[in-house]
Amino acid sequence: MRYYSFAILLILALNSCASKAAIEPEGIVDNIPENWGIENPIAINISEIWWNEFQDEKLNKFLSQFLAENINLEQAMLNTRVAKQASVISSSNLFPSIGISAAASESEQNSAGFPPIFATLLGTQSDEIATFNQENYNLSLSTQWEIDLWGKIRQGRVAGKQQYLAAKYNYTYYQFSLTSEATKLYFSIIEAKQLAANAEKKYSNAKIIFDLYTSRYNKGVISLKALQQSELMLNLTKSDLENKKSISKSLIREARVLIKEYPNLELETAKNFPESIPNLPYLLPADIVKRRPDLIASQYNLLASKALNKQALRSLYPSFSLVGSTGASSNIQDLLNDDFSVWSKGINLFAPIFNAGKLVANKKIAKNNKEIAMLEFVNNLLNAYKEVESGLEFDRSTQLSLNLLKDNIILSESIYSTTFDEFQKGVSSIEDVINANNALFDNKNMLATTERIRIEQRINLILALGGGFTYKQ
Repeated sequence: MRYYSFAILLILALNSCASKAAIEPEGIVDNIPENWGIENPIAINISEIWWNEFQDEKLNKFLSQFLAENINLEQAMLNTRVAKQASVISSSNLFPSIGISAAASESEQNSAGFPPIFATLLGTQSDEIATFNQENYNLSLSTQWEIDLWGKIRQGRVAGKQQYLAAKYNYTYYQFSLTSEATKLYFSIIEAKQLAANAEKKYSNAKIIFDLYTSRYNKGVISLKALQQSELMLNLTKSDLENKKSISKSLIREARVLIKEYPNLELETAKNFPESIPNLPYLLPADIVKRRPDLIASQYNLLASKALNKQALRSLYPSFSLVGSTGASSNIQDLLNDDFSVWSKGINLFAPIFNAGKLVANKKIAKNNKEIAMLEFVNNLLNAYKEVESGLEFDRSTQLSLNLLKDNIILSESIYSTTFDEFQKGVSSIEDVINANNALFDNKNMLATTERIRIEQRINLILALGGGFTYKQ
């Protein structure tokens, strides 16, 4: 893995520009390496359903349920729909608003100046009070349309659309990320089951040794201390077994919650880790990270912030609106009579003169938000390259560790078998057998953990690259 000096230069640039305008990303992208080289030569063929490469039907079933039922994904989808409607609202301001209103009222007037109900209380006869009733009905149609002379409303529409697209790609990346975490959890369950199985075998070996020592102690061949030492090993392995079982059950319950089901212990998984894992091409062009949904979302956020900055500037300019209305106000039988119709039309001009600095402050906020969005985009871009570089390095190191551990297990099994035979013959001590037993299952546990880590590293690398790859026939 080759590292480049552009990162150091970038840090210096960030420090020197901290109090000035936000830096542009174009100058950074030019300094990245042209490609990354890895050891698995296949042609690039992008795969969105990258988990199929594991060739595990139970994993496919689990992830299908996850994508269909996960509550967090449903919430994220609803947020995307909210962003879409916000985009519709920002676009609607470009068009006239038309409304219709209707009203009906009844009024009563009398010569007494107060309601007739109070006449008796005041000693006045109700037939002495003259009463006049009047009914009034109103029907009107009105419209208002702000003329977007400076492009202020159009910039709001652009910002709304960009914000919706950013939310859409953020949802895509969120789905990608959560699916990756669900896949990791699935393989963590396989690891936990294997660790529990190893603990079971380790306990079984410890029980064999304890039974053998019990028999020898009863015959007076060994001391009480040796028997107690074997019992201590038995108790430790039993405790470890129960702990491993609890961890496995906890992970299964967590997986059940992810697919919106009651957290019981019924979840089908493979017994072993897959032999096939998602592939990577021989050469990876460095700009492949541009397909990452979170980077695309970051770009749309940047574009939206620029549009909002322009909109805030144009809010300082005068605004013009066309207004008009038509309708009638009369008795109900005359509402549609042209003689009672009233209409109006005109233009409104509004120019901000004094608002206690509110518009200027909004303009400064929009400008700062644009610079923040710029820095976030640059930071996300650099983190993407960092994740790829680190992912490629970890991917190679875990593969090397896996190969070494497989060799160690073969050696450990041979050592334990030989030591146990010698122990039965009275040549080796209890300490030798215990150490050989612990070494064997420690290596088996390390193998299971390393296989899980290797898969997680490959998933992390796929996440950093924005998707998986398949063989191109």
